[in-house]
Amino acid sequence: MNNRWSALALLFLSFLQLTLNWFDIIPLFSNLITEMRLSPLQVGGIPSAFMAGYGLAHIPGGVIAERWGMRAGLLLGIAIEGLGAAASATAHSYEALLAARFLCGVGGSLYIGSALGVAAGWFRERELATANGMLTGVAYSIGAAIALYGWGLLGAAIGWREALLCGAGVSVLSLLLIAFAYPTPPLADIGTTSQGHSLASLRRSVACGRLWLMSFAFYGGYGAYFTAIAMLPSYAVDALHLAPEQGHMISATLLLSGIAGSFLGGWLSDRVLGFLPTFLLGSVAEALALLAIPYVGPSGLQIVAGVVGGGMIVALVAWIGLPGLMTTRFRTSDIPTAVGLMLTLAAVAGVIAPPLYAEAATYFGPTAGWSMLGALTLAFSGIGLIDGWRRGRSAQPNSDPVIFAGDVA
Repeated sequence: MNNRWSALALLFLSFLQLTLNWFDIIPLFSNLITEMRLSPLQVGGIPSAFMAGYGLAHIPGGVIAERWGMRAGLLLGIAIEGLGAAASATAHSYEALLAARFLCGVGGSLYIGSALGVAAGWFRERELATANGMLTGVAYSIGAAIALYGWGLLGAAIGWREALLCGAGVSVLSLLLIAFAYPTPPLADIGTTSQGHSLASLRRSVACGRLWLMSFAFYGGYGAYFTAIAMLPSYAVDALHLAPEQGHMISATLLLSGIAGSFLGGWLSDRVLGFLPTFLLGSVAEALALLAIPYVGPSGLQIVAGVVGGGMIVALVAWIGLPGLMTTRFRTSDIPTAVGLMLTLAAVAGVIAPPLYAEAATYFGPTAGWSMLGALTLAFSGIGLIDGWRRGRSAQPNSDPVIFAGDVA
């Protein structure tokens, strides 16, 4: 496959399984509460278990992709996520379910770094934010929206266990797609495998202060987004007395707004504002929408949810492309590891934010919970201003030079 848009289309299709198996369990929470007699805090632990596995495996996934090739990373990630989805469907205890969701998260983590690395191989020289937006915005949002809305209906029709098994089946189809039509990226700076440079690649990522800085800048927005996806449906039912189906539609609105956010973020980052202003604009929009959640009615909640989802994806599209912009620091084959480091650091927020919100909402009310998330999103995004100050003092704002010649295993 030698056309970059054809390669992106194939990645797009395989990306759908990532978010489908990520979110398809959320509309089935009521079944789990009834069958396993779960408390609200235990329900909050289910998405956190996925995020724990998702966060811990990013860097190992990057090393796998850098040493054995991005195709290996894609195939291994899809296989493990599908296995985790199947294990979720057969779990008969809360502990087994948490272990299965953790495994599912590990698979998603291994997959996403390689997927973004392949995209960078095709689009690094131009339109990188647009390409990342098609994956992390459009494909992500469509897959998650199908899961949150369609899998609730599917679970009602055939049972929640069978619905989760269908998600595992989508992973099998994606595995076959990548196995037989892998879009080999044109890696001009290094071949498809590391040839013994994996540790040097890892050192380049871990030693890059800019990646750490911008990862912390996304702490609030990243954690708040996944909390909103998981908790907004129950908030809509409990606080606004909406039907469960209406609550799921609000989450679908939050996710589908990411489609518009991906196009907007790609356009702003690639052509208008650049990396950092686009990130800050999206983060501030998300923060203000989170703060507004307790003060709007049902129709207003739909609008606010759309701003939360769209704003976060605008920020994400710019944020996730940062390693690809640093052309003097990172080879193309380094990108899965560099992206993995960023996602690992950000995933800490995704793990702790849902139970943190649940605790705040339980003891102080949901208004305190949403206000806390909005304030954290705004405060953490301000860390990005430090990067802007540092870049403003540099003659090459997207560079961070290193010497590649000394790479050793």
